Amino acid sequence: MKLKKNICLVLICTVLIGMFFSERIEDLITPSEQSDQLQVTRKQQHIEAMKNGANPNLGPTTIPKDYKIDKNFESHLPLIVIDIGKKEIPVTKSFKKVVDKDGNEDVVITKTKQDPYVEGNISIIDNKDYHNSLADEPTEVSKMKIKYRGNSSIKYKKKQFGIKLLDENGKKRNVNCLGMGADNEWILNISMIDMSLIRNYMSYNLGSSMFPFTPDCKYCEVVFKDDNGYKYQGLYLMMEKIKQSKDRVDISKYKPKKDKVVSYLLGRDRINKDDLQLDTYGNQKRLTYGRLTVMYPKRKKLKKKAFEYIQNDIDKIDRVVYSDDVNEFSTWNNYLDEQAFTDYFLFNELFGNYDAGNNSTYMYKEKNGKLKMGPLWDYDGAMDNYPHALNNPENVSFQNHPWFDRLVKSEKYVSLLEDRYAMMKSGIFSVKSLDNYIDSVYKFIGNAGKRDWSRWQSVYGKNSRMKAQKDSEGYIVDRHRNTWKEEVQRLKDYFHIKEKYMGKGLEGLETGTIDTSVSEGSYKVVAVVIIFFTGIVMIRRKELYV
Repeated sequence: MKLKKNICLVLICTVLIGMFFSERIEDLITPSEQSDQLQVTRKQQHIEAMKNGANPNLGPTTIPKDYKIDKNFESHLPLIVIDIGKKEIPVTKSFKKVVDKDGNEDVVITKTKQDPYVEGNISIIDNKDYHNSLADEPTEVSKMKIKYRGNSSIKYKKKQFGIKLLDENGKKRNVNCLGMGADNEWILNISMIDMSLIRNYMSYNLGSSMFPFTPDCKYCEVVFKDDNGYKYQGLYLMMEKIKQSKDRVDISKYKPKKDKVVSYLLGRDRINKDDLQLDTYGNQKRLTYGRLTVMYPKRKKLKKKAFEYIQNDIDKIDRVVYSDDVNEFSTWNNYLDEQAFTDYFLFNELFGNYDAGNNSTYMYKEKNGKLKMGPLWDYDGAMDNYPHALNNPENVSFQNHPWFDRLVKSEKYVSLLEDRYAMMKSGIFSVKSLDNYIDSVYKFIGNAGKRDWSRWQSVYGKNSRMKAQKDSEGYIVDRHRNTWKEEVQRLKDYFHIKEKYMGKGLEGLETGTIDTSVSEGSYKVVAVVIIFFTGIVMIRRKELYV
C-alpha cells in the first residue's frame, strides 16, 4: 500500500512536469509549422465559372449615355434587378470632424431620424449555363428594403447598397443568394476609388485562407427597373454582411438566461453615436484609436452583466498589452490568438491596408477561447489606392496600429511574423501567384468591366482622379490611369514592389524587441518545482512515520 501511494505521488509530479514542458514545446512551434500550406478552400466564382464554360465576352462593351438598356441585355454574370418604382433612397448620414482637448481629431457619424430604407422588389437572374438575360425568368424573386451603405463611400456617385429580404408579411426572409448561404441581409458593394474592380474580390477570397469567416462575394451586374424600362447601374459584388450566424461569423449564440461567459463580435470604426461602445483602459489613456463597439450580442438582448464581461475582457487585454511590467506583458498570448494576430498583421501589411486596425476592423471571441482578428473588410483603398496619400512599399507600417504597436515589442511575436511570412511568399501570396490571380480575375470580368467603365468613366476620370504627389525622395508620382487595363497593371506593379522590400522591413522590427521567453515560463517553473519537491517531502514524511 505504501509503495502504491509513493508511486501515485511521483506520477502526479511527473504528469505536471510533462504538462509544463509540452506547453513550452508547443510555444516553440511557429504558426507555419502548425499549419499546412495556405490554400483557398471556398469555391471562387472566377475559377468555377471559367471551368464550366462562362463566356466573358458576352454582351456589349459600352452602355448608352442615358444608361438605358432593354430586355435583350445579357451577361455571363448574375443580374440583380432592383425595382423601387419612383421612390428615392435617402442619405441619412452626416459626418463631422471633432477635436478633443488634446488636439486629437476624429470623425463622428450622425444619423438622421429618417428611415434609410425604401421598400421594393429584387430579382436575381443566375442561370447555370452562365448566360443571363433580362428576358429570362428570374431564379429568385423577393420583396426587400434597400438603403445606401458605407461611411466615406456613401458620398460617392456610384452608391453601395444594403438589402434586407422580406416575405409577403414584411418579416425577414432568408435566401441562399448566389450559393453563399441562406441569410436575409446582403450587400451590393464596389467602391468608386478601386478602378481596377478587383481589390475587394481578391482580398476576400485570398484572405479566406487565413480568416475563415471572411465574407464570401460574387460579381454581378446591377440594373434598376422602373415604369420606363431598365437603367444600367454597373458592376458590383454581391456579398455577405458581417454578422453572427452559422453561415457568417459562426460563434455560439448568446443565451441571456444561461450565459455567464459570452461569445462576442466587436468592431472598430469611426465613432457612431448609436453604437454600443466599450470604455476600456486603452481609449481612456488614448493608447488605442476610437472605441470598440459590440456588434454581437445585439444591444436589445445584451444583459448588463454580459456587457460588463465583454468590457472587462477587452480592458484586461489593453492592460496586458500596454503593461510596462515585462512579466505581465509576456502573457499577451494568453488572451490573443497568436495565429490570428500574426496573420492579420501580415495580410494587411502585404496588401497595404493601413485603414485596417483603425477602421473597418473586426474581431471575435468564442466563449472560453482567445480573441481573434477578423473577418476582413474594406480593401478598396488598399494596395496603394488611398487617394490622399502615397503608400511607401519600402516601409513596414502596420505596427503603428492599436495593440500591434506593442506586440512588435515582443521578440516572440516578431519571430512569428518572420516565419509566417517566409511561408506565405512561397505559396499563394508569391508575386507570381498574385500576378496570375489578378490576370485570371481580369479575364473573367471581361465585357462586364468594360461596360462598367463605359457607365462610370467620366466619374473615374474626374471625381476619383488621384492627385500627383511627391514620394519620400521628392519624385512626383502620378497614380492616375486612363483605362481599366492600366489600373489592373498598377495593381500588379504594387505587389512587385511590396514583396521586394517586405521581408527586410519585418527584419527591421527586431530592433527594440523584448525577450519575454524567460518571463513567460517563470511562474510555471516555480509552480512545478514547488509541486515536485512538495511531493518528495510528502513521500519522505510518510516513510519516517511508518
